[in-house]
Amino acid sequence: MTSPTPHEHFPVIELRRYTMAPGARAAIVHRFDDTLAHRFQHLGGMAFGHFCERDRPDGFAWLRGFRTPAARARIVRAFDDLAHTGGMANRTDVLVLRPLKAGAGIAPLPMAGEAQGIVIAQILPVAPGRMAACERAAERCFAAYHGCGVIEAGILATPGECAADGALVWLGILSGDAALAALRPAFDAAAAELGAAGLLAAPPELLVLDPGRRSRLRWVSAASVTAPARSSIMAAA
Repeated sequence: MTSPTPHEHFPVIELRRYTMAPGARAAIVHRFDDTLAHRFQHLGGMAFGHFCERDRPDGFAWLRGFRTPAARARIVRAFDDLAHTGGMANRTDVLVLRPLKAGAGIAPLPMAGEAQGIVIAQILPVAPGRMAACERAAERCFAAYHGCGVIEAGILATPGECAADGALVWLGILSGDAALAALRPAFDAAAAELGAAGLLAAPPELLVLDPGRRSRLRWVSAASVTAPARSSIMAAA
């Protein structure tokens, strides 16, 4: 199967997080850069990006997309047989997501050039039955994240209203550590506001992700953007 173009839409999205065996992370990042991301796309999926978790020395994360749930099941089986990555991980956590609304999905860049910047995933665990209310409140909070040095890369949610493990995820690309430091008060304020409103089942988690060399999600150094800026991302590519 030929590799899909970056402009195709992949509304079934997985955020996969691995706790690697000690010392194994560098090897798996190298494999993704050299072969695994391409092989995944030849099976019909979209490799949005692969990352080292900054706050966990053995943490590795991967964002990948599928056209349909049926395609996800087929591609996951085929890729797992091909990649044999399971033996390198002590634990794997998977969050299955959808775009919050039209235009809120991930717009991937081509695999070209060196990865730059930082990718942020703010994971909001939503209280059962409060997804719709949390979505409305969180969108107001997310508006405070917009500014120079920030590209809003996606707003994602787990399917369903009443699931006990529901989550809302803000995904952004930051130019560097200065942008991250500037945004931390807004991240903290959003967590406090949503928690005080009874919309969260647990404290949010902020993933600080350093992209692999061939990750699609990365800072576009030529762009001076104010998020949300998916059109700017694609134009700069």
